[in-house]
Amino acid sequence: MGHFLALALLALDSLFRAWRIQLAAWTAGGRLSFADAFRLNLYGEAASQLTPNRLGGEPARFLGLAEAGLRPVTALVAIGVEVACEWPVFMLAAAALFFYYVPDWRDAAGVWLHRHRAGELVVIEIIALVVLLCIYLLQRLVRSGMIRHRARRQWRVAWAHVRRAPRWVLGAGALLTVASVAARALILPALAWGMPHRPPFHQMFFGALALIHAPLVVPLPSGGGGLEVAFLQGFAGDFGPAQVTMLLLWRFYTAVLLTVLGVCVLVRRLGYRAAVELFKIGWGKGRRTEAATQPRAGEPDTP
Repeated sequence: MGHFLALALLALDSLFRAWRIQLAAWTAGGRLSFADAFRLNLYGEAASQLTPNRLGGEPARFLGLAEAGLRPVTALVAIGVEVACEWPVFMLAAAALFFYYVPDWRDAAGVWLHRHRAGELVVIEIIALVVLLCIYLLQRLVRSGMIRHRARRQWRVAWAHVRRAPRWVLGAGALLTVASVAARALILPALAWGMPHRPPFHQMFFGALALIHAPLVVPLPSGGGGLEVAFLQGFAGDFGPAQVTMLLLWRFYTAVLLTVLGVCVLVRRLGYRAAVELFKIGWGKGRRTEAATQPRAGEPDTP
């Protein structure tokens, strides 16, 4: 029963994400079939799991949109609309995890401020200044022309379209994101269905929710072993003698299955060399291609 529920939840996750990118493509003025949407999500899942900090996910999805026949600017707009739907949900999820794992955060913050010296507060201020300085330098790079004019113009066009997207589209995309994230987080409780002395539901759900999003901040691909260590230490619940088995099953349904499918589809449709170049993103400097920032021959820069 647990395996059936896990597969059903994974299918729902894929369905919701396919609908979301279809909605984003429609908002950008393009048309995307469900098969193309499902396939490009497989590309993104495979590249996300195999590259540091999930850096390969968006380029892989852009590649899938281009393969589906969308123009570069339209694809950028679609990805921008999707990201605009995703990140508010991610912030809400982060806030929920924070309040769940740190219920006494106000008291802890007060104690920290009373016990730590002013010098350590200065360090925080310096970090904030460094971040602001980086933002300033990026703005200067854009204005000085060090970033190609055509790329800047396409990103400005894409951002303008994202800002003009109807609010109901962003709301619907956010709801689909919530449903997708919840479906994947529920896979762990589903695998524990009927297990005697299973951990509390809230511990499994919030633990899985945190571990699923850990690769966004952990530099190594797919969590780099940190997720496995945290799971084995009982972060998402104590499953007793079945701890290792639950870890393997959970990782299979949440990471391995779609990654293997994505790699197989990507290699079959685009070739081994294209797949290798895509999976190299984030591993080193390499040579960056301009295909993602230049329109096809004979096409205008804007839709």
